[in-house]
Amino acid sequence: MTGRQSGMWIGFAMAAAAACSSNPMPGESGYPYNMTGAYDAAVEALGTVYVGTAEIATSPGGLIYGKIQLDSPETVIGDVEGTISGDTLTWESHYERAGGCTGLLSGSGIIEEGGGVVTGDAVVDDDCSGDLFDAVFTFGRPTS
Repeated sequence: MTGRQSGMWIGFAMAAAAACSSNPMPGESGYPYNMTGAYDAAVEALGTVYVGTAEIATSPGGLIYGKIQLDSPETVIGDVEGTISGDTLTWESHYERAGGCTGLLSGSGIIEEGGGVVTGDAVVDDDCSGDLFDAVFTFGRPTS
C-alpha cells in the first residue's frame, strides 16, 4: 500500500468514526425514540379500557422510569421501568389497585418516531384474580 493509499484509508476510517459518533443513542438528546414527559395512557384488558396518565423519562442507555396512574373505571397506580432499544419500548409496572390488590403489568410496543406514541401488547398478572391475561396498551402525548 502506498503512502497515498494509506492516507486515504485513514481518512475513510476517521469519517466513518465521526459519522457513527454523531448518531445519538437511546437516552441521548436527539434520539428519535426517546420518551419523556406526560402521556395519556390506556390499557385494555378483558374488554375493559382503563385510562389515565403516565409520566415517563428516558435516561442514558435507554433505561426508562416513571409512574402510571389509571383512574377509570378504577384507580390503578404503579411505578414504570424498562428499556428502549431501537424503536421498541419494553416496560413493566408493579401496581396497586382498589381493594389493596397488587400485580404486575408488563408490555412491549413500537414507539413512533419522535416518541409521541407507543402501542403494543401487554400481560397482566393480578394477585387478586390469580390469573394472567392479555392486554393492549397505548401511551400518547396529550393533544390538548
